[in-house]
Formats: sequence, structure tokens, C-alpha cells
Amino acid sequence: MGLISAILAPGLFGAEMDDVGQPAALHRQEECLVENAAPKRRRDFALGRACAHAALSALGHGGAAIGRDENGVPLWPAGIRGSITHTKFYAAALVAEARHVGGVGIDAERVGGVTQDLWPRLFDSAERDFLMTLDGPQQQVLATLFFSAKEAVYKASGTKGALAFREIHITPQDGGFTALQSGQTLRGRYAVQDDLLLTAVWF
Repeated sequence: MGLISAILAPGLFGAEMDDVGQPAALHRQEECLVENAAPKRRRDFALGRACAHAALSALGHGGAAIGRDENGVPLWPAGIRGSITHTKFYAAALVAEARHVGGVGIDAERVGGVTQDLWPRLFDSAERDFLMTLDGPQQQVLATLFFSAKEAVYKASGTKGALAFREIHITPQDGGFTALQSGQTLRGRYAVQDDLLLTAVWF
């Protein structure tokens, strides 16, 4: 583990956690949000919140409860922007002061899940053409990056409703990427370790 440090920038604070069965207690005001959820959902939620609280500690808000709106989006303390992600055996969170950023998005994915049959729903023609120029392992990593980056952009922008994947265009760069959405260009970073890929974007 150690992906979070590779995607941070000045003013951003993050935390990550491998799920090895460790205790993950929830704030009492967060417990009610998942009291009827399945055990896996509760576990993922608790790990994500644990990472968020660890990241918030750097900003003096470690003890604050993190609520959730009607769309499931985390409700951060006043003056804070943040994002939480979790995937199989891993969780992470990223936060920043609102006076420094307009939005923050983070997403973690396991490489290999974005198969070619999903491409037409997720990627535009330019992205698909680019992926077809790559060999198998590299193709899997970049397909996962494109998907994960779009998820991070969606979180950072605060968009409501379904994510229109093909309305966000991703261009990979060395250790990073640009995302074009509705005429706005955002810059992000990513890191890969084994089969885990982590992306972050902020503006």
C-alpha cells in the first residue's frame, strides 16, 4: 500500500486502508446510515469513513460526523471538500479546504474489470481507438484508468443523477491525465500497484 501519497498535491490530504479484517468503528451519527445494510455494505462504508476521518484530522475535523445526502453523497464539515472510495479489500479518502479547491474526487478500481464489451457504454470513439493500439496488459490498465478517472471527475463536479461516461473524455499523461467535461478541462493523477489503480482529480 502507499498509492495515496503518489496522487497528493499541496493542500490535499488523504488516507487509505487495506482491509485485513481490522475493527472499523463508526461515529454514532454515521451508524444509523447503514443500520439496515448488508454486512459487506456496512464494512465498505465503515472503512471509507475511517479513511475520511483520518484525512480530516489533518484539517482539525477528525471528530466530525460525515453524513450522507439523499443521493448517497458524503456531507462534509463546513468549509471542506472531499471524496471517498472503496473497492475490494481497499478504501481511501481525499479532502481539502474549500478555499483552495472547488471540488475533489477520488476513485479506486481493480484492474481487469473493464472488459471490451463495456467499452461502447463507457468510452467515446477516440478513447476506444486509443485502447485498441495497446497490448493486453497495458490495455487493461488504461481501460481501468479511463473508467476510474471518469468516476473521480463525476464525484469532484458534484453532478447529480446518472453518470454519462461518454460525455467525459480522458487523455492519459505520464502519471496523470486530463479530463474534458462540458468544455472544462480538469487535471488529475493516478497510481497503480499490482492490480489496484487509484485516481484523483480536483479543481
